[in-house]
Amino acid sequence: MKRFKQILCVVAPGKQGQLALERAVSLAENNNAKLTVATVTPLLTADIEITNGGPVSADLQKAIVSVKQQELESLVQPYRERLAIQTTVLIGTSFLEIIREVLRQGHDLVIKVTDTADWLDRLFGSEDMHLLRKCPCPVWVVRPEHDLVHRLVLAATALSPVGDLAVAYGASAGTLAPM
Repeated sequence: MKRFKQILCVVAPGKQGQLALERAVSLAENNNAKLTVATVTPLLTADIEITNGGPVSADLQKAIVSVKQQELESLVQPYRERLAIQTTVLIGTSFLEIIREVLRQGHDLVIKVTDTADWLDRLFGSEDMHLLRKCPCPVWVVRPEHDLVHRLVLAATALSPVGDLAVAYGASAGTLAPM
């Protein structure tokens, strides 16, 4: 059975996005799934000289989106022979735009490179935690500095609402399992 049909891979163009993209392409090939590669750029906020939504800020936002789109295209180009890949540039707050894209396009998996965090370097950044909690489909967060060998996998195992029953059986929200 092929599990995933629509995969969304969220990358920041560059070397860090390469690992997540390689995994997404491999998974899409194995599942015969459609793959969309996206990046998120923040919405330009108004400055003293630039009015929000004015002609200067709109042109600047379009220029930034155009540059990001070109970077995405060059990142996915080596994989186009193996798989049909769509690209998109999302504008706004990262986790919100990713969730909106999942809802609009019906994605059933999100693969994302982890954000950099100060004291949470070992786990996930704040944006990733928002995405893990609020995304309507599974999220695979990839740490960019690791190779393809998985030593530990963090997985949610108690998906029922936490309550007296969960406390009585000592269930937890997730477990670490050696691979």
